Amino acid sequence: MTDKSNKIVPIIIAAVIIGVVLVLYFAWYSPQTEEQKEEEIAVQPSIPETMKAGNVGEIEQGKTLAEVNPEAVNNPVRPPGSSIPAAVFDTKGEVVSIGENAVTVTGSGENFEDQKVRELTIKFTGQTITFEKGQQIKYGGLEGLSHLEIGQKILVSSSENIRGKMEFIAAYINKL
Repeated sequence: MTDKSNKIVPIIIAAVIIGVVLVLYFAWYSPQTEEQKEEEIAVQPSIPETMKAGNVGEIEQGKTLAEVNPEAVNNPVRPPGSSIPAAVFDTKGEVVSIGENAVTVTGSGENFEDQKVRELTIKFTGQTITFEKGQQIKYGGLEGLSHLEIGQKILVSSSENIRGKMEFIAAYINKL
């Protein structure tokens, strides 16, 4: 009997160790439940509104630039065959009117997929900086509006994504 019990004891100990290892493995490495997956998805940050593209000037699926804006084929604002980036932060245009806290510009179409010329409303804030040609002189905030003239060409830079948007806040205005 001692000979038999001497053989059974190591087998029992090995079986217990294997059992404990398996229990620990499955307890720690179990697949995520649906609730855990939903929590993980909810934690992921969303894109801020200012970084989302607008929908103006997007070309419908199945249509081409030539169909939507034939003029852009002959006089493109981007190299032919290149697509508009997902985020656009600059455009240029000609000043049409000047308001108390905004300027209306006939945009070049650079910030639209269809490259059509549109009137853009460029809002000024206390942080907007307007530069004279050559960037030697600058004006802060709304003061920059008083140094713009109708018919003047300007380059507009924004800290928000202006793709597909007709109204946005300017960070910088550069007179051209």
